[in-house]
Amino acid sequence: MTGQATREFKIEIEREWLAMLDKMRELVIYIATEGLAGVQEKSPVDIGTFRANWLISIGTPSDRTTMSLGEFGAMNAQVLASYAGKDGWPVIYLQNALPYALRLENGWSKQAPQGVLALTVNELEAIANSLGSRI
Repeated sequence: MTGQATREFKIEIEREWLAMLDKMRELVIYIATEGLAGVQEKSPVDIGTFRANWLISIGTPSDRTTMSLGEFGAMNAQVLASYAGKDGWPVIYLQNALPYALRLENGWSKQAPQGVLALTVNELEAIANSLGSRI
């Protein structure tokens, strides 16, 4: 292989590698979005505060809570959209910081006796395994 051919091959490999990384980031965002939808869907509802307090953060967990039923929706979408521009592979946190969230996860609610998060994590594992076979 000539020097020129080697450089062209290297450029092509780098292009393919970057495209694969972009695709992997899209899959991570997809899984996080599915996780958010899963915990919200499974959340027991009295007045909706618990369901509304699922928050996504990147890099560090958050202890924020809200009483506004729509506050975190746009924020979660913005956080996930920003993930594509992050360097490396920072951790995506999906959390609910309400004081009774752990009780609900441990079966305190008759609406969700098996919790919310653990069930969703099991579903996400299956999704990730099926997506991983396509990469």
